[in-house]
Amino acid sequence: MQPAKPFWESAYQIPTASAFGKPSAEIVALADSLPPRAAILDLGCGEGRNALFLAERGFDVTAVDISRHGITKLRSVASDRGLAVRAEVGDMRSWRFERDFDLIISHGCLHLIERPAWQQLLQRVKNHTAPGGFNIVAVFTDRLAPPPDLEPFCIGLFKEGELFTFYENWQVELRQSYTIQDEHPGGICHTHPVNKVVARKPV
Repeated sequence: MQPAKPFWESAYQIPTASAFGKPSAEIVALADSLPPRAAILDLGCGEGRNALFLAERGFDVTAVDISRHGITKLRSVASDRGLAVRAEVGDMRSWRFERDFDLIISHGCLHLIERPAWQQLLQRVKNHTAPGGFNIVAVFTDRLAPPPDLEPFCIGLFKEGELFTFYENWQVELRQSYTIQDEHPGGICHTHPVNKVVARKPV
């Protein structure tokens, strides 16, 4: 039996609803440090809260998500704002890297794919980050059980602290382990243990 669709699919279909709110604080903070027209990849971009913010600042943004509704909404908002975003429907597990990027983001989605898949993907992400470029990765960990409505989708939860080991040979700008409580459209409340890293590739 297939699990019901996650809550964000419904939110993506409502023009006035935002499934995940504003751009992430660490992305806002890093934007001023990026070179003009920096090449940015947002893997698992959803409806584009981070991709749209970065496009507004003139960066060369590619955004990829498996949700057709999410990409449709992103494209619509980008068009309304006159923004150029390369928005693609695609599965990040099999997405082909055809260039290197100054910043690659994967925010809140890697735990939604199988462990072997995200292990391989993280290595490709690192390989296709330009020297001196950044990765921003945030994931849910196994420190707490996922909420019942998301349990069928959290098939690749990270072990607590596991994300940080992937960036031991990079310059770590930010390393966080914390718990968030949030409310999504429709009054859905969740508690999530999060690991987050902002890391810079050696030159």
